[in-house]
Amino acid sequence: MHGGKTDMNGFFQIQIKEQGVNLLLFPPIGEGEQIRAAELKEYLNKIGVPYDVKAINSALSSLGEEVVLFLAAIKLSPVDAIYNIQVAPDKMSAIMRMYPPSTGGRPASKEQIMDLLSQFRIKAGIDEEAITVAIEESLYCTDIVVARGKMPTVGRDASIVYHFDTNNNIRPELKEDGTVDFFKLNTLHHCIKGQVLAEIIPEEKGENGFDIYGSVMLAREVKKITFAYGRNLEISQDGLKLISMVDGHTSLVDDTVFVSDVYSVEDVGTSTGNIEYHGDVEVKGNVCENFSVKTDGNVFVTGVVEGAVIEAGKDIIIARGMHGQNKGRLKAGGNIIAKFISAAEVQAGGFVEAEQIVNAQVFAGTNVNAEAGKGLITGGKVIAKTAINAKNIGSPMGASTVVEVGSDLNAKKRLAELQKSVGEKSKSIPKLKKSLEDVKIRLKQGVKLTQEQLRNAKMLQITLAETQAKVQEELKEIEKLDKTLKNEGMSHINVRGTMYQGVAVAISGATMTVKNEYTFCRLYKKDADIASTNL
Repeated sequence: MHGGKTDMNGFFQIQIKEQGVNLLLFPPIGEGEQIRAAELKEYLNKIGVPYDVKAINSALSSLGEEVVLFLAAIKLSPVDAIYNIQVAPDKMSAIMRMYPPSTGGRPASKEQIMDLLSQFRIKAGIDEEAITVAIEESLYCTDIVVARGKMPTVGRDASIVYHFDTNNNIRPELKEDGTVDFFKLNTLHHCIKGQVLAEIIPEEKGENGFDIYGSVMLAREVKKITFAYGRNLEISQDGLKLISMVDGHTSLVDDTVFVSDVYSVEDVGTSTGNIEYHGDVEVKGNVCENFSVKTDGNVFVTGVVEGAVIEAGKDIIIARGMHGQNKGRLKAGGNIIAKFISAAEVQAGGFVEAEQIVNAQVFAGTNVNAEAGKGLITGGKVIAKTAINAKNIGSPMGASTVVEVGSDLNAKKRLAELQKSVGEKSKSIPKLKKSLEDVKIRLKQGVKLTQEQLRNAKMLQITLAETQAKVQEELKEIEKLDKTLKNEGMSHINVRGTMYQGVAVAISGATMTVKNEYTFCRLYKKDADIASTNL
């Protein structure tokens, strides 16, 4: 019965003789599996043939060739081929094991197997070829996958590919001599009219799957996507391309593409007056005392800012530096980069970068970096949410200098407010759903509602949708704030030179005044105190 196969499981067969019943044992071929003792005994119990357990165990333990084992001197009617079907717990496959007929019994047939599958209510993914092969090749005592479901295929969400530099946190690079070439610093990403700035890669739907019982398994819904963009941009007719309508400067802020015109002047002073512009401003010279530049874009100054005010929605770049004269102010939604900052008030949503910060009031949404050149922070107050990195902080003369990292009380307050709001809204949603469900039940029952009741039902529906949308919006904000506050524990001050006596230090609520100089170290919060470690 082996048929010359290279690999085949061992199997057994009942032989019916006049004197009784014999058991034929066939060893495996090649890499085939040995006969399972438990499976054989179960089979014999099923057909009602007595047997000697010890004799069977002994025969199986040393089975190297075909063996004939006498079982019992009984009369036995011919036994047809037997099939055992096992369905996987996930209903995604069915395995059949087939046992040969006894002498005189009916052999395996495809019709019988198909009928058995029908009895099991298996109707999808049936592998008729596998069944045919199993019969033709006499694959007894072998796992045959006779039905297999199909998992739903994973579709692909739509995505956006940007054809411009989306990095809005460009830092100046150090030169070999340890200084920064601020004159060559440029964070403006130029574009031309008609340029494709972004493309949508459309979503691809997945295919539904099914289990072997024919139940449909729905593929995951794929997400569509649309462009978020400001002025000076248009979408192609097919809706897949975002195109600049002007020559200008492009940027990506919170997944929104902006193109700004660039307004260029030599100096900001008596010849221009104060500048207010919707876009990027480039000052090729200086911003003079008592004048201001205000824009929702970037500001790039090649020269010096003296006792002036600059407010930008994005970045402020000052190639030479800022002489604040105790009245100058820099405020940026993004980053602020300058050769030096002196006697000025500075506020940045991102990082602040300068070779020297002297007698200034500085707040940065991320880092304050003073590592290039002299790398000095002295006098004034410097606050950063994440880190302060400097060569030297304070002065040998004991200039009053305050450095602080890590505390964001506004974020903590806002987080508490949002958590309370989400909790309240989450409690109201089930009530709104129940009220709507009650209305639906009444309508199904044939109850005729008044116009006022219908209006109320409509308002309930609108309120539910708005509440659910608001909860999702607030949960996203909570996630952002959580991330921000978790980073507090990572807040630190890096000193790559000297932190002098008298410097007041605060890290995430812990404070100290430096009594002994610190050199080449990192300061961080440990428990309720400030600790240091070598860099």
